[in-house]
Order: sequence, then C-alpha cells, then structure tokens
Amino acid sequence: MPDASPRCTTCDRPLGPDDLFCARCGAPTSLNVDPDVTLVRAAEAKGPDSPNGDTAVTAVSAADVAAESVAPLSPTTYGARLQEVLGDEYRLMSMIGQGGFARVYKAKDRRLDRIVAIKVIRPDMIGSQVFAESLKNEGIALAKLRHPGIIPIYDIRERGGLVYYFMPCVEGTTLAARLDRGRLPPYETRRILSELADALGAAHRANMVHLDIKPANVFLEGDLQKVLLMDFGIAKAITAQVDESSVGPVMGTPEYMSPEQARGLADIDFRSDLYSLGVLGYLMLLGRPPFLAPMPRDILAKHINEAPVPIRDINPTIPKDFADAIMRCLEKDPWRRFSTAMELRQVLDSVTFFSASGEPAAPERSAGVRGAVVALIGLVAALVGLLAGMALRGK
Repeated sequence: MPDASPRCTTCDRPLGPDDLFCARCGAPTSLNVDPDVTLVRAAEAKGPDSPNGDTAVTAVSAADVAAESVAPLSPTTYGARLQEVLGDEYRLMSMIGQGGFARVYKAKDRRLDRIVAIKVIRPDMIGSQVFAESLKNEGIALAKLRHPGIIPIYDIRERGGLVYYFMPCVEGTTLAARLDRGRLPPYETRRILSELADALGAAHRANMVHLDIKPANVFLEGDLQKVLLMDFGIAKAITAQVDESSVGPVMGTPEYMSPEQARGLADIDFRSDLYSLGVLGYLMLLGRPPFLAPMPRDILAKHINEAPVPIRDINPTIPKDFADAIMRCLEKDPWRRFSTAMELRQVLDSVTFFSASGEPAAPERSAGVRGAVVALIGLVAALVGLLAGMALRGK
C-alpha cells in the first residue's frame, strides 16, 4: 500500500501533520506559515493596520496573559511532553515558531508573571550525549554574552530527555517581513548591516559562530527598528557533530550559506558569517540573493563554483565603496574577506552616499541652493530697509 503521509513538494521528505516546513530542505509546507519566526507572534489577521499585506508581528497583550486564552497545542506535537517537563512553573500557550532543529513555544512564567519564549530542541536532533553537551555549552556561552543586538538567554535546561532555552519575547517584525514590501534603500541597508556586524563582532570574540544568518533571523524591534540577531548557537552546536574527517553534514539555509558551509567542512570559522552578511546585503539592495535555483543542492553548487554578478553591474547608483564591501564579503576564499566583523563595520560606517556621477545627491544640492537663495533675499531686504531708514532720517 502506498504511503499516504504528506511529503515535501521540493525534496519528497515525509512530513508530520503539523510541520510548518520541511526539516531537510527548508521549503514551506501547505500550512503556509513562516517557519523561521521565533520569539515573535504573527497577527491573526491582515487588516488596514498591516499595509501591503505583510505579516504584522505584535507583542502579547496583557489580556492575553491574564486570560491565557490561546489556541490549544496540537496533540501531534511534543508540546504536551514539554508541558509535563515544565510542571506548574510555566504554562505553554501556543507554538509560535518552528525551525530545522527546534520549535518555539510562547509560555507564561507564573512566578514572575511574564511572557517568555521557550525554544526546545527536537528530540531526534539531540541524538548522542556529545551533541547534548555541545548544545548546553553553546547556551551557557550565549547566556554570558552581553550585547544590545543579541537576544539573550534567560536559562537553559535538560530534563525528561529535552533540551530547551528560555528567552524573552520581543515586539516588532522580522527583516523577512520587511523585505516582503521590497528592497531597502542603501542607507537603511548600511545601518542594518553595520548593527549586525557589531553584534557578530561581540559573538566572534566569544568564539561563537552563528552559521544561519538570514532575514528571518534578523529582528527589527519597535518603532526605531533596532536590529536584533536571533537564533544564536544552534547551528554552531549542530556543526559540532562533525567528526574528525574533513567533510560533515551540510547545515543551514542554502541561499545564505558560505562555500565552506555548503561543502560541509569541519573547520568553519567566523568568516562564514561575514559571507552570509554579504548575501544579506546583496538581497537588501537588489531584492534577490546572489544565487537562486529550483533545488537546494543547485544553490549550494552555485555558492561553491559561481561568482555573483557585481552589485554595480545591476544597479550602478549604489555607492562604489558600499558595493565593494559587500562583494568582498562574498569572496569564495575566506582569507579574501574581511579579517573581522569589526573591520567590516568600520568600512560600512565610512561609506558616503553620492550620486553615480560622484557629486552630492540631488536633494542635498537643491536644498543647499534653496538655502543660499533664501539667505540672499534676506540680505537684500535688510539692505533695502537700511537705505530706507537713512533716507527718512535725511529728511
């Protein structure tokens, strides 16, 4: 009898009935829910307050906390198992996100009367004790890391065969949702990349590598759109499973993976994150990543073998020093990229925005001309008034 269970339309992997996306290739399932959103909650409906039809992300309301009235957890998930492990200390409210290695639940901390996000690692990903220890070590390192651009960890636990993190819920939207409205202007792109480079610099100094930088893992918090980097440590813990041979499993999101990550090399370092930042910058400026293909394996092959089209060949109005910085991040050889994330940030912060002709942008020039004209008119008016006063005194 043929297998009637749902399967991924991209790689044909069997899917669970509540899977939001394929755990093998990352393709969305028919549930059509953003699989990468963590720490945030999508609005239940699109309305006039959600322009352009993009998904709005909101904080949990006080009424929601008080009533704890949310959709029940699906019995097919392991949420019930997590609730049993948590006991009375936390009440699970709903599943709010799913990634390749974990699921994220919104929960109420009954002791402190606050809403938290709990990321629980898929039991089948925990595997050996070596992996569990590696994952806990990454969580401990991240908990010690203090940076305003990195989502902190409140606690990490291993109970009942589960490994899970406690993190804050935040208000805002993901960069992925922002990009649904179109590409970003160069100045905003530079700001986001610079803040991400600063956060990565702090993580790299603590010997942590992200390995899954993508729009869904970049959060824009509040009205000021403060940049926060999410989902730290998981990808690094996964790659820790690679044995002493030179090649291991390929982990990450194909569109944003470095060539060495696409090969599954065991000695990946922080320069892989710089490559992913370059991909992110390319996407924000041009509206598409440097490499696209129908199948994930084809995208990985392009990262390894093909050179991306230079940014200014597509849009020559992008400042040359800005485009050059992003293209340097996209070098195949890690040694040809920036030496540190902070070096990249310094280059980004020194970028000046001029027109393609090398002159100041037209709005700045016209504003200067208008200011000069206004000043000249004021000077003439003052002289006329002075002459008129002298004439009256002469009479």
